[in-house]
Amino acid sequence: MLKLLLFLFLLVSTCVAIHGVGMILGIRWLGRSWPRQDSRFKLARTFWLLVRVVYGLLVLHLLQITVWAAFYQLDGCFPDFATSFYYSATSYSTVGYGDVVLPHEWRILGAVEAVTGVIMFGWSTGVLFTVVHHLHAHDFRFRPGPHE
Repeated sequence: MLKLLLFLFLLVSTCVAIHGVGMILGIRWLGRSWPRQDSRFKLARTFWLLVRVVYGLLVLHLLQITVWAAFYQLDGCFPDFATSFYYSATSYSTVGYGDVVLPHEWRILGAVEAVTGVIMFGWSTGVLFTVVHHLHAHDFRFRPGPHE
C-alpha cells in the first residue's frame, strides 16, 4: 500500500508540475502576444489567440495523460502503449468506458487519475475564462463611445 501511495504522489505531483510550468510559460507567452498599443483586437487575431490557448491547454492535458499511460505501461498493466494511453485518456477525462480495466491491485490509480483530471480541467477552465475575460475587457476599454 505504501508503494501505491508513493506512485500516486509522484504521478499527481508530475501532473501539477506539468500544468504549472505550462501555465507559467503560457502566461509569459500571452504577455508577449498581447497588443501594446491602445487598439482593439481584430476578430481574426482574437480567434487565433484563443485557438492557440486552447491547443496549448490540450497539449498539457495530453502530456499528463501520457505520463499516466507510461506508468501503466512500465508497470505492465496493459499489453501495449496504445491500450495504456486509451485507458489513461478515458480515466483522466472521467469518461471511463470500462472496456479496459487495471489489474485489481492498481484499481485505485484510475480513480485518482480521474480526480487529477477533474482538477486539471478546472484549472484550465479558469485560465481560459480569465483569458476571454481580459480579451473582452480590453475590447470594451478601447471601443469608441457614442460621442466619438
